[in-house]
Amino acid sequence: MRRVLRAGIVLFAVAMLATSMPALAKSVKVTAYQSMVHKGAKGDTVIEGGLMIEYDDIVITADRATVNMDAGIAKLTGKVALVQGDVTINCDSMDLNIKKKTATVAGSVRLQKRETQVEKDEAGKPKVSVITLTCAAMEIFTNTQDFNASGNVSMTRDKQRAQAEQASYMNSEKVLILTGSVFIEGENKETIRCDRAELHTDQTMLAAEGAKMEITFEIEE
Repeated sequence: MRRVLRAGIVLFAVAMLATSMPALAKSVKVTAYQSMVHKGAKGDTVIEGGLMIEYDDIVITADRATVNMDAGIAKLTGKVALVQGDVTINCDSMDLNIKKKTATVAGSVRLQKRETQVEKDEAGKPKVSVITLTCAAMEIFTNTQDFNASGNVSMTRDKQRAQAEQASYMNSEKVLILTGSVFIEGENKETIRCDRAELHTDQTMLAAEGAKMEITFEIEE
């Protein structure tokens, strides 16, 4: 018999990733706000009208989702947002795999990350910049916050901006690797065109590579 729960807030907590080793189990809480059809722990749970998924340090919201608790996966659509620490991702759809610690997102992808800079302000305190990256699709690894982005990649940080076909980010190194028709504009309006660039997100430093590289700048006469 299909059970449908409607109206008001429906809240249920589930233990996911249960194996023969209970110590490895992960607690995941899903909050549904309008309707939910639950087909058992091994079946799909379909949620409409808004939801929130919480686990570890991650909070995900969306308009609708299909969740399979046994597999530890969820397909979310409609105003999807993921918040993890200083990182926020907005998109149209997300394929979430909690076991593999990955989230594949697509459609108007927008990632924002607050990054403490090596450079200090006038008071001697480290500066904090907000990095904004947009693209068509992205895979992010939630255990490391590394990601791979593709399709019209655009990045801004303070007065610096960059464009490329693909980008890969290594959070431990604070390095964003841009590839494919790379264009970078610096804080002083200098521009660089190359095939590949390594841009440090916590300081003003980059390395460029390519068969042909161009840098353009202006000087006062």
